[in-house]
Amino acid sequence: CIDKKQSNKNELLKLSSDINMESFDLSTLELIVSVRKKVLISYNAQSIFCFCEVLETASSAMTKRCISANKDFCLVHSYSDSKPTILGETVLVSAPARIDLAGGWSDTPPLSYEFGGAVANLAVLVNSKRPLRAKCRLIKGGQGILLRTESKSPIDEQLLESTEVKISTLNDLADFHNPHSDCALLKSALVYLGLVSIDSISQDGSHCIQSYLKKFCRRENVDDLGLEIISCSLLPTGSGMGGSSILGGCVITAIAKCVGILLDGNGDFSNNIIHSVLMLEQLLTTGGGWQDQIGGLVGGLKLGTADVNVIPLQTRVKQFPLAPETKRELNERLVLVFTGKPRLAKNILQNVLRRWARRTNDIMRTLEGLVKGAHDVIESLNGGDVDAIGTCMSEYWQHKKVMAGVDSGVEPDSIKKLLAVLTENNVISGGTLCGAGGGGCLAMLAKKGKSADDVRAFVDKSVVGGILPSFHGFCWHSCEVAEDG
Repeated sequence: CIDKKQSNKNELLKLSSDINMESFDLSTLELIVSVRKKVLISYNAQSIFCFCEVLETASSAMTKRCISANKDFCLVHSYSDSKPTILGETVLVSAPARIDLAGGWSDTPPLSYEFGGAVANLAVLVNSKRPLRAKCRLIKGGQGILLRTESKSPIDEQLLESTEVKISTLNDLADFHNPHSDCALLKSALVYLGLVSIDSISQDGSHCIQSYLKKFCRRENVDDLGLEIISCSLLPTGSGMGGSSILGGCVITAIAKCVGILLDGNGDFSNNIIHSVLMLEQLLTTGGGWQDQIGGLVGGLKLGTADVNVIPLQTRVKQFPLAPETKRELNERLVLVFTGKPRLAKNILQNVLRRWARRTNDIMRTLEGLVKGAHDVIESLNGGDVDAIGTCMSEYWQHKKVMAGVDSGVEPDSIKKLLAVLTENNVISGGTLCGAGGGGCLAMLAKKGKSADDVRAFVDKSVVGGILPSFHGFCWHSCEVAEDG
C-alpha cells in the first residue's frame, strides 16, 4: 500500500467498494483504520487525497446507519397494516412550503447528533395555495406502476413540465438512488415502504413487478392490478423552501394510505413521517436534515429539536400558536421572491460537512448561534415582537454563510447587493435566502408599516434608477402563514 502505487490504489479502490455496500459494518470500519495508519505514514500526497474521498464515503455510510440504527433502513418494520383504499379511489395529500427562520444546518446529520439541533420555521401558503401535492390510486384493469412528476406554475397552475416512468420489472427501479433520474423520489418512496428490497433489485432485476405489487397492495387475488402515483409541485425548482422533503412526505403518506400501511401506528404520525422522510433522503443520496419536512408537514410556527448523542436520531417538534394580531402582521410583512437561480442543496451540504469536520472555533461558535437563534425566534413571536424576527433572519443568513464558506457560492452578488440596499434604505428589517442558499427563494420581512407590495415597488424603482441591477428571472409571490400542515 505504501511502496507500490498500484497496490496502494487497488487497496483504496477495494475499500471504497466495501464502504459503498449497504452491509457497512464493524469489519469495514476496522479495514478503514488499518489502511488509515498506512496512508498517514506514507507521506504520499496522492494516497492521502484519495483516502480523504474514502473517508467521506465512510462518513456518509455511517450517517445512514445512525439515522436508522439497523441495516434494513429502507423497510418500515415498525409500521402496521390498515385497510387499503377501494380500487379506483384516489388518495390526495397536500402540504404548505416552509420558510426557515433560524437554526438550519444544526438539523443536519451528523451535526444534529454530535452537537444537538434546534430549528425554528414557519409553514406558509404560496400565492394562497398549498404548493406540494401527491396522489395515488389502485387501478383495476391495469398492470405495473405508473409514476408521474409534474411541475406547475405557482400563479395559474399551468403545467410546465412532466415526466412519466412505467415500472414493469425490478430493473425499472434500479436508479432509485440517483436524484437526477426520472421520478427518483417516487421510486425511492416505493423502496422505502417495502415494495421490494434493494437486494431483490440487484439480484432479480429481470423479474416482473406484478407479484411484488399485488402483495404490496394487499390485493394478491387481483391479477389485473395497477398502481398510479403522481407528485406535483407549484414551487420553482431549487426554491429552498423544503420542496423535495415535504413532497417526499406527501408521497409516502399518499402511497401508505392507498395500499394500507398505517404510518401513525404508535399514535405519533408527525414524528413517524418526519423520520421517514429523513430515511427516504438517505436512500435517494441527497442527505440533508429534518427541518424541511418539519417545516411543511407540521403547520404554523414550530420548534424542531434533536438531542445530542442519541442514536438512532430522535426528533421532536413543538408547535407555537400565533396570536391573531401577530399572524396578521406577519402575513402583511412577509416578502417572498424567487431569485431566478435554482440550486441543489446537496452541493452546499458537502461543503458544510467538510467544514464541520474541522471543528474550527468559528464553526463551533456559529453552530451555537444557530441553535440560540431558533429559540430567540420562538421567544420573540410568542411575545408578539415581529420586528425582532427580521433581525433574527439577518443573523441567521450570516450564520449560513459562515457554515458554507465564502467560496461556496452561497450568496450570489445580486442578492448581496439587494439585501444591502433594502436594509440601508429602511425598507426591510431583515432577510435570508431560504434553505441552503446559493439561489432559490429569498424571504424578507418588510419594515413595520410597510408591506410586500412596498418592497417590490422600491426594488422596481431602484432598478429603473440604476441603484440596483436588473434581476433576470425574479418572480414575486404572496406568502402567508399556514396553520395546518
